[in-house]
Amino acid sequence: MYPEPNLKKELAKRLQQLRLENNLTQAGLAQLCELPQPVISLFEKPDSNRLPTLATLVSLANVLNVSCDYLLGRTDDKRGARNIVSEDSVIAHLSRRDKQILIHVAKGLLAAADQKQEVMKNSRSNKQVPMGQQKLDQA
Repeated sequence: MYPEPNLKKELAKRLQQLRLENNLTQAGLAQLCELPQPVISLFEKPDSNRLPTLATLVSLANVLNVSCDYLLGRTDDKRGARNIVSEDSVIAHLSRRDKQILIHVAKGLLAAADQKQEVMKNSRSNKQVPMGQQKLDQA
């Protein structure tokens, strides 16, 4: 059984876009996911038949800080938020005070996630500095 052609094209497009947004080379992404670089190249080619395994898809999504659903084009929300439990069944039954607390907690979680993503980007940037350049920076 072969996947939809659009799924492969969307994965290839989004993987390359996210890699570039994170200032990663194919080799850099491959290293972070513990994969050979040519495999990343094949994943980014829309006409390739190579698809990641489930474990590799999860690894790519974790490194790129997106959901698997986003990588596969199933949602345009990078976090992959899906309304599994309807708001009406949970939030609507909360008191006004509890809703305010929930919103406050959610904002804090979003801020922490954004901060984590920024730290990861900075750590990736630091890893990609050539050795000779590090010595110049320290001088």
